[in-house]
Amino acid sequence: MSPNTSFEGYPQRSLRDFYYILFRHKWKIVLFFLAVMGTVTAGTYLAAEIYQAEAKLLIRIGRESVTLDPTATTGHVIGISQSRESEINSGLEILKSRELAQKVVDALGPEAFLERPDEKIIGDPSALAGVRDWIRNIRKSVQGISKALGTLLKDLDLKSQVDDREKAVIMLANDLNIETQKNTNILFLSYQAQSQKFAESVLSRLIDFYLEKHMTTHRTAGSYDFFDKQALDFRNQLAKTEGELKALKDRTGVASLDDQRRIILNRIGTLQQESEATQAALAISRAKVAELKEKLSGLAPTLVTQQTKASSNYAVELMRSRLYEMKLKEQELLSKYTETSIPVTEIRRQIAQAQAQLDKEEGTRTEVTTAINTIYQHLTLSLLSETATLSSLEAKAGVIENQLTAARGEVQGINKTELGIVNLQRELALQDAKYRKYSENQEQARIDQALETNKISNISVVQRAIASAEPVKPRKALNLALGFFLSIFGGLGLAFFSEYLDHSLKTPQDVAEKLNLQLLASIPYLKK
Repeated sequence: MSPNTSFEGYPQRSLRDFYYILFRHKWKIVLFFLAVMGTVTAGTYLAAEIYQAEAKLLIRIGRESVTLDPTATTGHVIGISQSRESEINSGLEILKSRELAQKVVDALGPEAFLERPDEKIIGDPSALAGVRDWIRNIRKSVQGISKALGTLLKDLDLKSQVDDREKAVIMLANDLNIETQKNTNILFLSYQAQSQKFAESVLSRLIDFYLEKHMTTHRTAGSYDFFDKQALDFRNQLAKTEGELKALKDRTGVASLDDQRRIILNRIGTLQQESEATQAALAISRAKVAELKEKLSGLAPTLVTQQTKASSNYAVELMRSRLYEMKLKEQELLSKYTETSIPVTEIRRQIAQAQAQLDKEEGTRTEVTTAINTIYQHLTLSLLSETATLSSLEAKAGVIENQLTAARGEVQGINKTELGIVNLQRELALQDAKYRKYSENQEQARIDQALETNKISNISVVQRAIASAEPVKPRKALNLALGFFLSIFGGLGLAFFSEYLDHSLKTPQDVAEKLNLQLLASIPYLKK
């Protein structure tokens, strides 16, 4: 019979083998369970209890969010658009800053962070008093050894020189937790310490320093004094410029430049119209005077009314009468036409011919009778009248020209005055704008200063620092549950691992499998 056939009577691996392994290593499992559970239980109940203080801060829309600092703009204080995330992130960064941590450490002292308070042991204090003292002594010994080792490493330059203050700052940063919830403006702050009162104190101091830092960060120190001085200087300059403008208006007698210029321009327009009319009348009058003088130059003051000769001749008398009529006609024509006109020239030619013929016919003695020339007299009177009119028109034109010159001079004076007034008004407007801007910024700075003095900001403490009534660490139930499962499964694992490492023959099947021999009989091993 082959070796394999001898094994057919033995069953393969079964649940009995599993129980057999557990039974063989039962003491290992029990000891491992007790060791782990004892360690977890001791560590849980003898560990220092950690309390957690919590606080909530609300970041709402406030003055810091809707206006710029007065020193950050050259115009009016304007609104800005700031997202909720940016405000919350800014608050987070300020809360996590080392400066706040250092202030809290300086306020409470580094020793408060480095020296651990006595652990509070759950149970009967009298029964566990010895355990408490034993743990305290061990902790002090370990701290002393650690401190001595740290000093030695520092002396050997193997460890950086970190003072107690820096250690306390690092511990504070590690134990502090700041977080936010989605779609809220609330910051959640928590701090863990071994003392309820100490955790509340740390978180309260941190919030106080944060509120102070927040107000200081969003406001510019000394801005009120700066804007107050600038507003006072521009107010003085404004008063000085107003006085100069008033003095200039009083000196020039100008109340309103536009009204004054409009009045003078209207007067200049009227004077120009009168001047044009006067110049036209002067031209007409000068033409009349010249014409009258020209007419008078060709006339005699008297006219020959009768001329007789010693020897009477009817033909001569007739020619003389005809010559007289032509001269009268000449005078009539001269009153209507000019000296060079054709009728006048023609009548004079006829008079010359008649005069020549009469001179031939007349005798050596002639009797002449004269009379006043009425045309000459009329023209003379007209010339005198027109000359007077011309003189009056020339005088009027001179007066109008003088008035125009004076009016134009007034316009030039107004233009010069306007330049000075406009410059002063422009300077006055600029100074007034600057004064108003600095006054508004002064008011903004005053409000900021008042808000800072009264500690008013857009941060509200929704929940002050309150420590939990029960310690958050250690979590006894969870630790014991985890220790129990770790003990159970660790013990089972230890049993199977020990079985894996054990190569001894323990069952008849092991003899048949490993020695390849046919088993005749088996005798169970029994302890005494």
